[in-house]
Amino acid sequence: MKVVCSIAVLWICLITMWQSAGRVNAEGCLKHHNLTSAQVQAVAPSPPVADVPVAVKCYSRCLIQDYFGDDGKIDLQKVGKRGSQEDHVILSQCKQQFDGVTNLDTCDYPYLILQCYFKGKQSGTIAS
Repeated sequence: MKVVCSIAVLWICLITMWQSAGRVNAEGCLKHHNLTSAQVQAVAPSPPVADVPVAVKCYSRCLIQDYFGDDGKIDLQKVGKRGSQEDHVILSQCKQQFDGVTNLDTCDYPYLILQCYFKGKQSGTIAS
């Protein structure tokens, strides 16, 4: 599978690279949500979550669904040794920012986590 990465979807590509062979893949998620790579790439990396198409947000959830715990939030133990120590620190900070938010739709949380992760990777810090 070839994943084309642009700045607009770097956050999706970074998580996709963590996935183990045989797990849900980007192509399967695109198909499941009736999206094309071009549609996903057309989404800017930092719009308000309300401005992002539901299919794109749910595509984000599909990409990282293996990393959710029973509470529907990212479980760092499930992320395991994938990614660097910096990745884990950034994800931990993103979890602190979004795990307590209760008024999110099912696909908003994963999109926000990935958006936060993307910003953290680019800047080295997490903005609240």
